[in-house]
Amino acid sequence: MIQIPSKLIEVAVTAAIFAAAAGKLPKFIQQVRVAQYQLLKDSQASKWGRPMLLPVKK
Repeated sequence: MIQIPSKLIEVAVTAAIFAAAAGKLPKFIQQVRVAQYQLLKDSQASKWGRPMLLPVKK
């Protein structure tokens, strides 16, 4: 299981409370989903580059 630092949780809760107080909670949630999707796409193996391979003797 992944341990999430308590400071990160505090920041996330504070941001959600401010967004709700400003009436922007749906937009805030959408922005978080877009950021999660972008992180997922950026972490895919196809973006990692090619490994250096030893030359093949023929």
